[in-house]
Amino acid sequence: MSIDVEWRDERGETLERYEGPPIDFRLPERSSESSRCLRFIDPYGDTTFNAAQVAVSEEELTSIASDREVGEQANSLLTFVKRHSDRLHKYLKFIGD
Repeated sequence: MSIDVEWRDERGETLERYEGPPIDFRLPERSSESSRCLRFIDPYGDTTFNAAQVAVSEEELTSIASDREVGEQANSLLTFVKRHSDRLHKYLKFIGD
């Protein structure tokens, strides 16, 4: 089961879809218990982050980028997230199974 990831605008229209290595349940599971964003990604439902939460997510992805189990997912997702530096009225949506 993979989690789809998309950048969406304020109307909910898809701007870009993540095409990297599949994101799965391990990403939220491997994030720290003190995580303020990543640990709340729901692999079975949808999770949406606003611009402030995306910034926090970037920090959290960086902190787990060297993890053997999810490092490839984290690095690839971090690259995808950073492609949208102008985040005004944009949302990062995780779409679970």
